[in-house]
Amino acid sequence: MKRNTKLTYAACVAMACAAMQGCSMEQPFAGGEGTLSMKVQVNSDVTRALVDDADLADRCVVYISSAKGLVRKYQGVSQVPQSLPLTQGSYVAEAWTGDSVSASFDKRFFRGYEPFVINDGQVSSVTLTCKIANVVVSVDHNSFDASLMRDFNINVASSRGELDFTPENYTDAKGYFMMPFTDGVRESKLTVTVTGTNIEGKAFTKTHVIENARPTHEYIVNLDFDPSQSDTDGGKYLTIAIDETELEVKDTVPIFAAPLIEGVGFDIDKQVRGEAGQFADELRVNIVAFNEIQEFTIECEDTDNLHLPAQKVDVKTASNEVIAQLHAAGIDWDKNITDMEGYDGNRRQQSYLIFTRDYLNSLPERPTEYRIGLTCLDGNGRTREKTLRIAVGEEAVIEDDPLVLDDAVNPTDLMAIGARKATLTATLADETAENAAIRYREAGTDAWTVIPVQPTRAGRKVSVSLTDLKPGTRYEYQAVADGFTSDSKYFTTEEVFVIPNASLEEWSNYSSNSKVLLPGAGGERTFWDTGNHGSATMSVTLTKGSTDMFHSGTQSARLRSQFVALGVIGKFAAGNLFTGEYYKTNGTNGELYFGREYNGSHPSALKVFVNYRPAAADKNGSKNGYLKQGDLDKGQIYVALTTKKIHIDTRYPDTMLWNTDAPEVLAYGEKIFSENYGPDGQLQELTIPISYRSSAKTNTPVYLVIVCTASYYGDYFDGGEGSTMYVDDFELLYE
Repeated sequence: MKRNTKLTYAACVAMACAAMQGCSMEQPFAGGEGTLSMKVQVNSDVTRALVDDADLADRCVVYISSAKGLVRKYQGVSQVPQSLPLTQGSYVAEAWTGDSVSASFDKRFFRGYEPFVINDGQVSSVTLTCKIANVVVSVDHNSFDASLMRDFNINVASSRGELDFTPENYTDAKGYFMMPFTDGVRESKLTVTVTGTNIEGKAFTKTHVIENARPTHEYIVNLDFDPSQSDTDGGKYLTIAIDETELEVKDTVPIFAAPLIEGVGFDIDKQVRGEAGQFADELRVNIVAFNEIQEFTIECEDTDNLHLPAQKVDVKTASNEVIAQLHAAGIDWDKNITDMEGYDGNRRQQSYLIFTRDYLNSLPERPTEYRIGLTCLDGNGRTREKTLRIAVGEEAVIEDDPLVLDDAVNPTDLMAIGARKATLTATLADETAENAAIRYREAGTDAWTVIPVQPTRAGRKVSVSLTDLKPGTRYEYQAVADGFTSDSKYFTTEEVFVIPNASLEEWSNYSSNSKVLLPGAGGERTFWDTGNHGSATMSVTLTKGSTDMFHSGTQSARLRSQFVALGVIGKFAAGNLFTGEYYKTNGTNGELYFGREYNGSHPSALKVFVNYRPAAADKNGSKNGYLKQGDLDKGQIYVALTTKKIHIDTRYPDTMLWNTDAPEVLAYGEKIFSENYGPDGQLQELTIPISYRSSAKTNTPVYLVIVCTASYYGDYFDGGEGSTMYVDDFELLYE
């Protein structure tokens, strides 16, 4: 159902460039020069909600490169000069802004790329448009009737991130994906998985792969349901079609950076230092506002020492008397505000605030720095705040941190600290810092491990990955650079979880029913349980310890499927083993809960030793039609980390299966055996990778679910008589 409808997206967003002073310009090249006049704008796509985000302008990084490499770099649109002299030749202008995240409903990333040529004595005008760099995914809610299914979820995933479209958000949500690079090649595949329950109560799953997903394109998911069909895999009940549209520029809406407050000849974001009475130069502050300067305030608490008439003064609206008081103290405000019309046609106003040499030399020495707050409000309602920090005397000097550490324990990413690995993040405040690094060590030890950090072109946020850590151990970490060491921060790695009775050496008869054999000691329910409670009513034990084959100790667990009968009553029963509790037997059906209490850690895989021999489905195995006569049975082992126990009731076979993509499931991994596994008479090692959902970053796993069955369709009393699985030595692995 490919549609040809072309959706149009506003808007191309013009970012105004600010005044020319303080742009860290190199001297013009000698000979063969031309001039670049460049305008930076952003195509906001999809919605205009983003056009009022001044942060986009502030975070925009602009690069100008030639064949020889980088020529200029500007952080923030307000820093891009109105005109730039360059030697004649070929160049490329690039810009990046926004948030580069793997998958998000609200964070977008934009990239611009524009080649240009500089000719001798000529002005080259370049418009650098940052277009959305994401692949966009949405759901056409008009394409299907949501009443035909219950509890549906549409998961869209790349190899690095995933998003869930749910009944609460699917009508208007748009997902933004940054397609990752693997071995230098950008990936282009998205997987759409639709799960839910149909009107008959049957669970369904349907998967569709979007191949060759391209940035700047939107992929619209269309669903088509046929309620007359009811197969559980969704193959007939549900079809998925994808419409692709290219995001277009419709019109332009101006977006302006917040007002510019910068030092002329000094960095206003760094402390100004001098000895009492020995300041040699004035401090000139340049103010540029788009549209007009509505307010410009000077604020401080120490009015006496700073010689200000009040704690807060708006110099734009101050009386002549107040301006005269400031002038007498050595602070000059240029009331002759300059109106400027930029190359893009937008009005600006510019002025200066000057702290004279006499003013600076009037400040007495003291052990703490002086702080003067400067705030500008422009005619567009945007505000910029800066703090002028002045140290008079050596004791007041504060070294600015070139590398600022984040806390390792992050409630928005609970997986940042694992048992054997950790991810640490920081902000590289000074990109010129030499040998910037994060170093760490086990707390209380001497030797440090140092990991250098490098800023990315998309921003100054940096991260390092720590590996081969010790579980349950406290670590110390610091930010370092030449001449700088930060205060220490600490984190403690997760404890590994040791599965009780993992080698299944302990077995005993249930104290409340001597016919029931349990994996555990003392006749009490422990970490593991089985379906033996149900089969014991017919004097059959499906799962038990066996010395036939084992990996360690003296025995393993043997799970054997068979038809269980008592007189004329009987059912096919799968040999099974699970973490949890067999709750009760209802007639010939079982009710149970999967999951045992867990320590909240994040393993990467489950390791177990297995031997499996499937039997052919016989007349009992084909009863429900999941296996045809003569088909080989299938076995299964799966592992999950959840936030609640999973209730299973075999009285309701059409609705009892739990959805492994349900919100309570934070991680999942499985192995389905469709043929023999392991040599005859021997167990073979098996590793099942555990995949984490995005919800695992903000939710702690509370229960561990491990389920083993000799017959995959045993929940529906379907399989092959004699299918047998041996398992031994379960272990959670941690990277």
